[in-house]
Amino acid sequence: MQLSVVLPILLGIMIVGLIQFSYAEEEKTTFIAVDEEQFKQPQSKYNYQEITIIGYVEDYARGQKVTIVISNPDESEQEMEIFASKKGEVYTLLHVTNDSQIGIHDVTMIYGGVEIASTSFEILEN
Repeated sequence: MQLSVVLPILLGIMIVGLIQFSYAEEEKTTFIAVDEEQFKQPQSKYNYQEITIIGYVEDYARGQKVTIVISNPDESEQEMEIFASKKGEVYTLLHVTNDSQIGIHDVTMIYGGVEIASTSFEILEN
């Protein structure tokens, strides 16, 4: 009789624990990333590749701009100002064309005038 009562109670406790564990909010930290680290330069001016840039801004204030700076191998820069989602998630696209510079490009995320994350990608000669 005691075993028939204890077993369902233990099973119930395990189920509740698993449910709470699966719904636990995971801690996110600020980051920026690209979907691939190397891209081949397209041969034709009519073709291009898209680089997906994703990231997360910790403590993002809704409506504030996030700046993405792409530093090219010749030290020129391309700046993009975007808005993150209300949860601080960043998503944007960058096109690689036959005019894109070959070499390593640095990607920097700036929020509130401060550099908060960086990564890089490489464009290879086709």
